[in-house]
Amino acid sequence: MMALAAAAQTPATKTPPKTYPPKPAPKSEPVVQPEPPEFPREHRGSGEKALAVDPNVNIKLPCISQARVTVNGWQRDEIRVFIKNGSDVSFKVHEKDPKSGKPVWVLITQQMPGVRATPLSECLSGDRIDIEVPYGATLAITGRETETRIDSVKKVSIKNLGGNVALRNISGGIAAETYEGDVSVESSGGQISLRTSTGNIIAYGVSPGQVGDVFKAGTSNGSITLQKVEHRQIEANSVSGTLVFNGKFLPGGLYAFKTSNGTVRLAIPEESSCKVVAWYGYGTFNSDIPMKTLTEDVSSEGGKRFSAIMGAGNATVNLTTSSGKLLITKQ
Repeated sequence: MMALAAAAQTPATKTPPKTYPPKPAPKSEPVVQPEPPEFPREHRGSGEKALAVDPNVNIKLPCISQARVTVNGWQRDEIRVFIKNGSDVSFKVHEKDPKSGKPVWVLITQQMPGVRATPLSECLSGDRIDIEVPYGATLAITGRETETRIDSVKKVSIKNLGGNVALRNISGGIAAETYEGDVSVESSGGQISLRTSTGNIIAYGVSPGQVGDVFKAGTSNGSITLQKVEHRQIEANSVSGTLVFNGKFLPGGLYAFKTSNGTVRLAIPEESSCKVVAWYGYGTFNSDIPMKTLTEDVSSEGGKRFSAIMGAGNATVNLTTSSGKLLITKQ
């Protein structure tokens, strides 16, 4: 009887079943946008879109992830975008002209079905992106890996992480920067600033748009070649590359050419009128054009400083190299 009673009480002394907290939500639930998100393959293709705009429209492309980009000016008051094997394009009108009602400020971005818009999700991409804009357009472009060519627009501002930039017939000013690539400018005007980290810079046939416009060019590991650059203020700097200037110094002009471990070579008319101030560290200085020496000295650190005058000295030319050569030759 006692055994049966003990057996009857056993269930009451069992440990209660273990309870488990609710399972956490799967880690995949939070939406994490890739950087930048890849456009769905089922939507990739070639497409074209157009928008009527003001002839002096401001156009911004805030992000191009990867593409070969070509922008051309044309007579139509219209933006036309063609993308081959890439994302769908979207126009976002930020402002319209109060009189004509035409867009004067437009963003060109990617259109991704079913994806919440973010700066990264709006990156355009494709094998090729061709854009036509009015001649009077002002462009601002930010790219990652792009080969960009722009022709016949009013003004350009472009920043690239990598890729070459070629600009032609830009009348109202340029600001171009790429970290890994070459920058070239031809037949353009206005205030110009060109910068690359590991590439070359070439400028041909450029001039100021108004008095006071400055031309600046800088590279860390590349050469700078300037031919027929007619700005009265020029600044060119390279850390380890060669600087070449082929042109003339204008009255009242201020010119500065500087390199640490490279050569500065000036090809100028024999009848040039300028004051030359040269600092050439442990390098050398040589001129094929006669000049009158004003000062010449050696610093306590061994650097050499030399100043001289050609003609009436109507312009000022500063030349600097740490261990390279400073050369002046006849044009």
